[in-house]
Amino acid sequence: MRNPLRSKDLDLLSSQMSLRQMEALAEKLSEIEQIEYRTTAVQTRRFEDRKMTTYAIELRLAGRPFFVELFDSILDGRPISLLQPFVEPKKRWGLEVWAPTREATVALRLAFRRPEGITRLNALRLNRLIRENRRSLDFELVASIVREWGIEDWVEKNLIELYRRNRIRIANDSAILPGIERKIASTAKTAERVRSHRQDFLSGRADTTKR
Repeated sequence: MRNPLRSKDLDLLSSQMSLRQMEALAEKLSEIEQIEYRTTAVQTRRFEDRKMTTYAIELRLAGRPFFVELFDSILDGRPISLLQPFVEPKKRWGLEVWAPTREATVALRLAFRRPEGITRLNALRLNRLIRENRRSLDFELVASIVREWGIEDWVEKNLIELYRRNRIRIANDSAILPGIERKIASTAKTAERVRSHRQDFLSGRADTTKR
């Protein structure tokens, strides 16, 4: 498993995880029918004065790859307690678990780490989530969470870069980040001018070569 962050099926958060606990969890999971324990991996990334450690467990579920990842922090090393006001109890896999609210989930997915940012696949998934829950989503609350976490610039760069690379807009992005539509349009115009100048330059070189 060269990059445990590339493909995953289940994300968990714990500020008290250790290598020994991860190994014990993997062994416990392997006792479940049709689950095979393959590998574990630990990855620590530094972000200026903060760090984030990811514990990854590679499993096979009925022969298919299944990854469990445990993070000891969020948003590039910020404490998990940041999420505390935005979680709610839910029933999953026959268990009572605490999960981020839909609004917090949207905010987190807008803040994927750079330089990867929001990929085309993640953008399509996020848009599907938003459209399926448009009537119940509180976009003002999403905007408030983004401001409270201090990630406006981060999200703005992700949205602009997503459109520049893939020509995809996140549904209701202007309700979450006022002014983003204008900034995306400005960036698109600049990119178009650069492409036009480059094409003119290449055409001029081609004409010179013909002569």
